[in-house]
Amino acid sequence: LDEMNIARVEYYFAEMLSILEMPNADEWELDLVPNVWSTDPINLDRGKLRIPQNVWYIGTANNDDSTYAISDKVYDRAQPINLDAKGIAFDAPDTGPVNLGFDHLDMLFKEAFDKYPISQESLKKIQQLDLWVIEKLRVAFGNRILKQMGLFVPVYVACGGDELEGIDYVLATKIFRKFESLNLAMLRDELRELVVYMNKSFGKNKMKESIEYLERLQKLF
Repeated sequence: LDEMNIARVEYYFAEMLSILEMPNADEWELDLVPNVWSTDPINLDRGKLRIPQNVWYIGTANNDDSTYAISDKVYDRAQPINLDAKGIAFDAPDTGPVNLGFDHLDMLFKEAFDKYPISQESLKKIQQLDLWVIEKLRVAFGNRILKQMGLFVPVYVACGGDELEGIDYVLATKIFRKFESLNLAMLRDELRELVVYMNKSFGKNKMKESIEYLERLQKLF
């Protein structure tokens, strides 16, 4: 989906956002038409279309005056990738396609969950950070995002990444992004304190993406 936020995503994609949160994939059905006809497509059952688990929705969105802001409802249910720098052209080797079935991919995910769960030390630091952010900035992480972090980080580590890097990415794209809706001009001191807290809690320069984002926010006002 290109330029998703030319219209309000939470309006036209509302039903899909709700469906994809259902734990039972058998309930992933879209109501398309109210009537049943003998000429309906074979995969249209009682006017409903089943969404298979191997379907992923990937879209682009611009952040400018010609588009709508993406709401927390959408961000909280997505995995954003921020493109903050201009890409540099490079030569890539010719690589053949790889066929990967959903069952095999799901098995790899489950292996990652079992093998690389977030450490108790990191979980404790995340909980302490949550309390700090609630007290100072009145923003909470939310159970949905914490659950997503518990799924994302093990897979990130299984792909060769570092646990703190995975946590850093989720914090920057899921939690600290919410700060944009705050009165940042009145919160410069709190943002500076948060950078100090992050370095002290997780280790100096360990949470690079989050700290870079917080420093950019400070420069906006």
